[in-house]
Amino acid sequence: MGVEINRLVDSLARDSASRLVAALARRLGAGRIAVAEDAVQHALLQALSTWPFKGVPAKPEAWLSVVARNRALDLARSEARRLLLADELMPLANASAENEGRFDRELSDDELALLFAVCHPALSPEMRVTFALKTVCGLTVTQIASGLLSEPTAIAQRLARARRQLAASNVAIETPPPDLLADRAESVRTALYLMFNEGYSASSGAALVQPEFCVEAVRLARALAQHPMTAGPASDALAALLAMTAARLPTRVGLDGVAQLLEDQPRDQWDHGLIALGLAHLERSARGGKLTVWHLRAEIAALHATASSTAQTDWRRIAEIYDHLSDLDASPVVALARAVAVGRAEGPAAGLAALPTIDGSPYGEAARGVFLTELGRCEEARRHFEAATALARTEPERRLMERRLRA
Repeated sequence: MGVEINRLVDSLARDSASRLVAALARRLGAGRIAVAEDAVQHALLQALSTWPFKGVPAKPEAWLSVVARNRALDLARSEARRLLLADELMPLANASAENEGRFDRELSDDELALLFAVCHPALSPEMRVTFALKTVCGLTVTQIASGLLSEPTAIAQRLARARRQLAASNVAIETPPPDLLADRAESVRTALYLMFNEGYSASSGAALVQPEFCVEAVRLARALAQHPMTAGPASDALAALLAMTAARLPTRVGLDGVAQLLEDQPRDQWDHGLIALGLAHLERSARGGKLTVWHLRAEIAALHATASSTAQTDWRRIAEIYDHLSDLDASPVVALARAVAVGRAEGPAAGLAALPTIDGSPYGEAARGVFLTELGRCEEARRHFEAATALARTEPERRLMERRLRA
């Protein structure tokens, strides 16, 4: 019985906690997000301590909602007694427990409002992603630190600074007015994209992928595409991109623990349900007249997802798309990906010439090594594979570079 209750509470912490935090934070304000988080954590601990003896309530989520709300109310009252903010307690005290007990995988208005708040322009992009992972996705400080190449204490300090900045800027936890919606929605999409990338290719650690980052990013991207406030071509394109890229997660690392590049991945093991879902979002993204970075990236993902092999991939078209993408996002990552596409389409000499002069990433060094090897310049290639090994950020990456070096 105890084991079953522990599993139930773990499931609720994963699936419902972020919605509870969002509902409480929206009523308490951005300055008291920490109060909302503490209240929900208190409710989960209460469930672990009382349910084994009193039994699981008929509506566990609603029970958590009531306990968390009462805890938040107590905390807020204590603060109100000090700061004379009693009037702010009324919306929380009058909240309906019945409404807060309904939890599904759609994006609630409360959760959407919190997502906009934590992705506010007042915060740096780094803070936005960290705050979104904590408050909306429900990841722990330890999980975030593991994925973001940082220490738990540094992540905790970053979250504290973000809360202070939101409070100092008097940011309301609400969807922005129509004249600000487009820019803020783009900020949210960017945060979700960075969140997904961190899960798909971790910055450090023993694991190359952090699946929980990817799962939450795909869920929230799809929810943005479906919610009336944020639905539109750009949101559909982002959902398409993340879904089709997530389809490759099962093959990112081989059974031997070595990272697998796209050309080495067994495509029959890709999640074809996710590919179909992504293609449906991509089709919906075609409405409207504005071409965004999300449309371009989604088309590249679709070309990879629908090709039967690396050799059968339309690399010339991918290189053309990267040319367009470079005009909108002239980043080293885009330049590297474009060079790889050029190399596949036109040969290793063209690919080598297209590589960025200074890259500093293990995959940039490895790409240079691959092109040099294909040109028969093996001693030069060895130096770049050695640099790639030294730059590897995760253990699966390091093993991949070592394998290339040995070969």
